[in-house]
Amino acid sequence: MTKKEWLIAAILTLTTIVAWMIFDVLHAGAKVEVSQKVQEIIEPINPNFNTQIFQSQP
Repeated sequence: MTKKEWLIAAILTLTTIVAWMIFDVLHAGAKVEVSQKVQEIIEPINPNFNTQIFQSQP
């Protein structure tokens, strides 16, 4: 490869790395909003079970 070809390859590599970094920063900064309906659906389940229900049956 000639010096010109190496220079072109280096410029393309540098451009790719810079674009990758910019898109990564933009992606990390993006916020996703969850609607109120979805928020209600994904609410955690209460882990405390009422064990008296099982003990009262014969």
